[in-house]
Amino acid sequence: MFSFNCCSGAASASLVERLSEAEPSTAPTCVSCDTSVQNVTYVSDVEGAWDYFCNFVSHSKGLNFASEAEPNDRREAEDFELFLDEGWHFVYGGDACDKGPGTLRFLEAMVRLKKKCPGRVHLLLGNGDVNRLGWALKLKKAEFGHPKDATMTLWSQADITKSGPKEFTQRREELALLKDTAEDEVTDAQVTASFRQCLQHSGWLYEYLQRAQLGVLLGETLFVDGQVIANGGEEAEMG
Repeated sequence: MFSFNCCSGAASASLVERLSEAEPSTAPTCVSCDTSVQNVTYVSDVEGAWDYFCNFVSHSKGLNFASEAEPNDRREAEDFELFLDEGWHFVYGGDACDKGPGTLRFLEAMVRLKKKCPGRVHLLLGNGDVNRLGWALKLKKAEFGHPKDATMTLWSQADITKSGPKEFTQRREELALLKDTAEDEVTDAQVTASFRQCLQHSGWLYEYLQRAQLGVLLGETLFVDGQVIANGGEEAEMG
């Protein structure tokens, strides 16, 4: 019996088809496989919506916070600590960032859990994650320009305040919450520095990328962000 506990947001995007052009140092495992798995808890497209993720955990089988607290009361590292029950796997289906005021907390929670249970926690790359980190640009080179919604990439920096005003405002909101201060006391320079720090080697977004992959096969279920397209139009139509 394959037990599947799902609480997915609206899925969009497509699977990046090839990784062969990427340098080994920058490319995580493309797809991993464990056909013996029976119990999986899964959520996707959190996109920085910390309240949504905390609600998922409260209803999830197999995944729990180490302590009881309201979402906005979780501000320290120990508040983000998650436990995955023995015999369970957790799949995060991709798109972690920046459409809600909880990106920093969510990324930290995911990376910490992956470090704790590396063989049973599977972090997938969504199209938003790929774009923000410049993967599409790296893989396709001149075929892609700088993603319009990307705040910065590993190779070049965009004008943060202009590339996503809502994203910028939400990061300010989260920083104010974490610092327990008023939003108007968080400067533009501090918000900009937060985006930059996320992409440093010790930053949570960088750490997420290093541990993420395009897909995972658990039991008889393949988890990806988007869809798997057969090679050739006729095969795709028949499938």
